[in-house]
Amino acid sequence: MTQQQGERAGSKRIKHLWMVEDRPATADREAKSFWTKVGVAFENRDGSWALELAAVPVHGRLQMRDPAPKDESARVAQ
Repeated sequence: MTQQQGERAGSKRIKHLWMVEDRPATADREAKSFWTKVGVAFENRDGSWALELAAVPVHGRLQMRDPAPKDESARVAQ
């Protein structure tokens, strides 16, 4: 399995869903992004994706990413 192909659950590809909120820079602190895992996406047979959300993002943006490798201790946001 390659990182580009994503993790497989049975024969399905899966991706993690992250809500990303950006905190703007101020005079006393630099800008920073906060990533919160809010669900998972499963690829359907026809190539479309089914989303299962544990939370609904109200602010920020939604990112769909390949799962981090199992040996990686912490996810590093870009």
